[in-house]
Amino acid sequence: MATTEHTLDALSEMDRFVRLMAIASGTAGVVAVVRAYLESWSKDRIIRLQATDAGWAPFDEFQQPFPVFSAKDVHEIEGSVRIRCRELRASELRIAPELLELDLFFFFANESLAVHEPTRSRAPAWVMPTYRSGPSLVDSSRVHAE
Repeated sequence: MATTEHTLDALSEMDRFVRLMAIASGTAGVVAVVRAYLESWSKDRIIRLQATDAGWAPFDEFQQPFPVFSAKDVHEIEGSVRIRCRELRASELRIAPELLELDLFFFFANESLAVHEPTRSRAPAWVMPTYRSGPSLVDSSRVHAE
């Protein structure tokens, strides 16, 4: 079980990587930060995570991070972590702090990538209309007759 001191240190370290993502250049920069973040995890932290979550995590059986070479890899890990957390919540099981940290970190990674991948944006497509078209924001997926 992680102590409060270890948890605070881990969150402080995660914060550093989130800040690096914020200033990263393009998707390659964000992917490099994600790779460095996973590589920064100590073997002890990985073992704790794997022990509480039946060995699953973005780490292999030798406590090495899964390869992260592209935005697609980041999205796949983010999706898997998010699904695992939802499953545990639905089962009313305790979620290890390390898994919650991964969920939060990959949320930020996904959001950082969205800045550089506008076509992958999960938000609805909003457009700024001209002054003659009426409302200040229009949902471009609907056609409004005037």
